[in-house]
Amino acid sequence: MPNPNKKILNRSLLAVAIDDLLYVSRHGKTVLLGISCVFSTLSYAEDMVLSSPDSSLVDTAIEKHEQQQTQQIQDALQQQAENAQTDQQNLNTALQEFQTEAVYQLNDADIPPVDQNMLNEINQIAVEAQQEAKQQEQQLPTVQQAINAQKTDSSSQEAIFVAPQEQQAKVDQLMQELQADQIELPQFQASGSSEDPSNPQTSAMTETKKRGFFARLFRRGNDNNEQVEALPKINVTVTGTSSEPDEALLAENIDAKLSTFTVDAFEDFNVALPQIRNMATLAAQAVGYYESEFKFTKKDENDLVVDVKPKEPVTVKSQLIEFSGAGATRPAFQVISVVPDLNEGDVFNHGLYETTKNRISSAASDQGYFDAYWRMHDAKVTLPENTADISLKYETGERYVLNGVEFRMSDPDKPFPLRRSVLEKLVPFKEGDDYTSWRVSLLSNNLINSRYFNYALVNVIKPDPIDKPLELPDDVKEILQQSQAQQNDATTSENNDQVAVESQQVVDETVFAGAQDDQTLKTASDADTSQNDDENEQLKAKAREEKKIPVIVYLNADTLNNLETGIGYGTDTGVRLRTQYRRSIVNDRGHSFDANMELSQVRQSIDGRYMIPYKDPLNDYFNIVGGYEREVRGDIGQGVELDIESAVVGAERTIKRPLGEWQHNLSVRYRLDRITTKGDNIDYDDIPDAFKVISSDPEQESLLFGYEISRTNQDNRVNPTKGFRQFYRAEAGSKSLLTETDMAILSAGWRFIYSLGENADHQFVGRGDLGYIVTDNFDQVPYNLRYFAGGDQSIRGYDYKSLSPKEDDLLLGGQVLAVGSLEYNYQFKEGWRAAVFTDVGNAYDKDFKTETKYGVGLGLRWASPIGPIRIDVGAGISEDSIPIRLHFFIGPPL
Repeated sequence: MPNPNKKILNRSLLAVAIDDLLYVSRHGKTVLLGISCVFSTLSYAEDMVLSSPDSSLVDTAIEKHEQQQTQQIQDALQQQAENAQTDQQNLNTALQEFQTEAVYQLNDADIPPVDQNMLNEINQIAVEAQQEAKQQEQQLPTVQQAINAQKTDSSSQEAIFVAPQEQQAKVDQLMQELQADQIELPQFQASGSSEDPSNPQTSAMTETKKRGFFARLFRRGNDNNEQVEALPKINVTVTGTSSEPDEALLAENIDAKLSTFTVDAFEDFNVALPQIRNMATLAAQAVGYYESEFKFTKKDENDLVVDVKPKEPVTVKSQLIEFSGAGATRPAFQVISVVPDLNEGDVFNHGLYETTKNRISSAASDQGYFDAYWRMHDAKVTLPENTADISLKYETGERYVLNGVEFRMSDPDKPFPLRRSVLEKLVPFKEGDDYTSWRVSLLSNNLINSRYFNYALVNVIKPDPIDKPLELPDDVKEILQQSQAQQNDATTSENNDQVAVESQQVVDETVFAGAQDDQTLKTASDADTSQNDDENEQLKAKAREEKKIPVIVYLNADTLNNLETGIGYGTDTGVRLRTQYRRSIVNDRGHSFDANMELSQVRQSIDGRYMIPYKDPLNDYFNIVGGYEREVRGDIGQGVELDIESAVVGAERTIKRPLGEWQHNLSVRYRLDRITTKGDNIDYDDIPDAFKVISSDPEQESLLFGYEISRTNQDNRVNPTKGFRQFYRAEAGSKSLLTETDMAILSAGWRFIYSLGENADHQFVGRGDLGYIVTDNFDQVPYNLRYFAGGDQSIRGYDYKSLSPKEDDLLLGGQVLAVGSLEYNYQFKEGWRAAVFTDVGNAYDKDFKTETKYGVGLGLRWASPIGPIRIDVGAGISEDSIPIRLHFFIGPPL
């Protein structure tokens, strides 16, 4: 158990060390000796504090040690007297800053080149000083130590962790002290470089060479990230572990930790070895192996082999997870105690221990328990029994509720563009509802998805976290009582008590494998706004007093008009240009307007949509729609080409539900089609009756009333790995009401994605579409309302809308549609998949006399940020002369 007097004693030791450094900083060529002496002093002091609880005995030994170190420095200075004045001019300072955790950092640019012979002599003096310090340490009385790592200066000697009998190591305290008191000896570089290569934790960077014109053009958005590159790291090979999961994790953790060591720091293996050994030790302890032995071998300039003897790991002997307060019985907390990350008998993994703590803190923050605090978080490791006892005690306090939402403009001088009633419809909760993080997130999503604003900032005013002293375990209390009894000076006693409490309160546990910074309770607000500090403090105090969380939303609607233009390519349409215009707010009632225009080789269209919010601006609204479309069909047979012009006007109501629920759409639309038949030497006597209607009556109209329901379940909107979508649609028109004939158009469709295997590498995608036109006079059904098959979203290997019943080689359109598809995708690289597929079906006549068509092929898939991009090569194997067609498609698979 670390002595609680250590931190008090360290303050005086650090002062002595600083004096040594300031003294030797005036003599550049003895800097290394001075640093070595400081290192020896602090390391010796660390061991003395661990080995003797008697502070007076430690003071005497340190004073003697200090005198010896000072004498060695003076001897070295005498040898360098002739060069002292020159070195003093070149060296402005050898110490740039002194920190309690990193101890110091030297600016290499201020250090003159070191004479190699003198450097060897100084190093020898430092080694002798450290050996003498160890001899003095052995002459003093010792007690049980927390962890005694036998260090060596030889690369061939193994470092073995020896755990004394009945020793208990407090993980929370010990790891903090190891982090705070760790001292690293820097390695000097040639002048002109300011990096410290001996510290593998430092992100050593060098500027990359200037990129060429095209590289800057295509990567101009990443200029800031591409300016630097990391120094090369060593290659690590770990041997001696088995394939068992726990030992495999041990090897993986050691590899990951040591692989951060730079090649430059690895050059002098004897200098690098102590730090490498320390890093390997921490990595092993992080996954529960406290008594592992290591042997390090340098294969070449950047290859390190670590031979590990894992020995018995520390296992969880007992675990107490206890909640108190108003939220103690809430499921969010109880599930953690029932299903913890560590169970009794498991190897003690520090990362999983930290994960459990973070789950508890996150549950409190997400559920609105802002008065929560830790009563105790303690993990006690007992060696050589290799057991761990975990105690987690958490006070939840009272649960807060949500206050009303206050809306503000980002520019206070500008008026609100919308009525208050419209804004309130976007708020997914009522005043007084229990606070949950998902309610606040949903408010933010609603504001963004409404598309009314350029940006919306949601500021949640949370009270400052409560910081109370932790309850100390009984054995720690006993040590504190003994320590206080030995202190006669009242000031020393007071300081000792403060440090003992801080050792429990301010635990730096980032050295644990897998540990994450616990920022959940340390965040005072969810967003940074221009609100002044005084108002924030008042709102925090009011929130704590009333147990209500105020929510302030800042809105910006400076740019209401938006114009987007893009160019693309589709195998069914060729090159296409698309332009979209949106007016996000037409009036203060929340109306909006969209217009789209598309131009391609075979299709030109323009349409508009005017949206009127009804009960909910996002999920319940009316649309007034209108548009014009022209399409050229040159593949219907006998050299006949159709020029089809369509005009549509209508209205619809859309009712959306949360993801996974049914969506509803009610519509009415009037459609007028004008069809012009073109071609050379057309013999109208040979044209079938179903097609003669088009020639004799070029204008076809229909008024259709429709209803559609759909439902989608998926794990990701953009690139799902599992999902199922289904839709059912019915439209009906009457000859007595602006329609060519009585008819009803029934359609249904299903899409699914199912993935399995590691990282969802194996994926199945399926699709099915059915349709039927109910009518007694199919010849009178408008040509553009009939069914056709073929194309990217139908049967691949065939052209777009090239399949349907034929008569005299003319495509008549089908009364029935039945198309299915199944494909298998394999992810060979993250985000990339290879596909094999088969499509089957056709647009049939009502008697199903039309031949069924089959298409097969191969494809490539890329999960892009905007959705899957698919490239397929399909073959229509039903034909004597098999057509092969390239298909390109961007869009969701469901």
